[in-house]
Amino acid sequence: MTLNEGLRRRLEALNRGPLPVAVAEAPSGPPGPAAPGVAGAGPAARALRPGVVRPIPGLLRRGGATTNEWGEHWRICLPLDEIWPGGEALSRKRHEHLTTACTGGEARGLGPVVEAFPGRLLLLDLETCGLAGSALFLVGLLRRIDGCLAVELLLARDYSEERAVLASLWQRLKGDEVVVTFNGKSFDWPMVVDRSRRHLLLRGAGPPAPLHIDLLHATRRRWRGTLPDCRLKTLERHICGRMRSEDIASHLIPAAYQQYVRTGFEREMDAILLHNAIDLTTMLDLAMRLAG
Repeated sequence: MTLNEGLRRRLEALNRGPLPVAVAEAPSGPPGPAAPGVAGAGPAARALRPGVVRPIPGLLRRGGATTNEWGEHWRICLPLDEIWPGGEALSRKRHEHLTTACTGGEARGLGPVVEAFPGRLLLLDLETCGLAGSALFLVGLLRRIDGCLAVELLLARDYSEERAVLASLWQRLKGDEVVVTFNGKSFDWPMVVDRSRRHLLLRGAGPPAPLHIDLLHATRRRWRGTLPDCRLKTLERHICGRMRSEDIASHLIPAAYQQYVRTGFEREMDAILLHNAIDLTTMLDLAMRLAG
């Protein structure tokens, strides 16, 4: 904040010397790479940095019940731009850049992501009650819905709705999608298949096998040795420039869900839903960066 001239003179007299001129403080956190098509680190490049994602109060209540042949579950749908302002336009510009000017995605094994975006690309992230063998209660998807990129959250409000959530996921997998996960080949996809078999959703048939891209392996090849680790939150902060405000820690999520099932208290469930939505948003951001 700039001091007016009279106050400056009085303070300089007391200080017996000139005061420094105030300058605008740069945002905290490491600088992220410039977006494709934006040169250097000028104002335009800085304006595209995602910044801090704030909590969204009442997120759970923004959803509604949906029904399939296996029962009912809750569904929340958020435009991508609500989590990442300007993210849809930037993602489309990056995609245009990749399809017209770059071939690096093919070399890194991410050509199918570029080819499938946006209509056949589906990003997937789960929240579960523990490790392998435990129930899952939330399937998070980032995909095109009604012509726009959106985060779709399929929630089991109690353990009995897990089957309906999984059935809704399979309804969205038509067979030609490219599924993108982060560590999904080791965890998310085996969990989906195992829980679906337990609920007899596959009925003896082999599960559909969409093309699956696991970003964890690509990020390790690209940034191993240059970052402290290749966890999603580390990449989110150092590569994407995205930070979370009041995020719930991953290891607390199973207990928080159990508390929600017992009490119906919504605050921590809102935090879990936003946690999953930000994970998906960062995965899309990373996929586009890795393909470039």
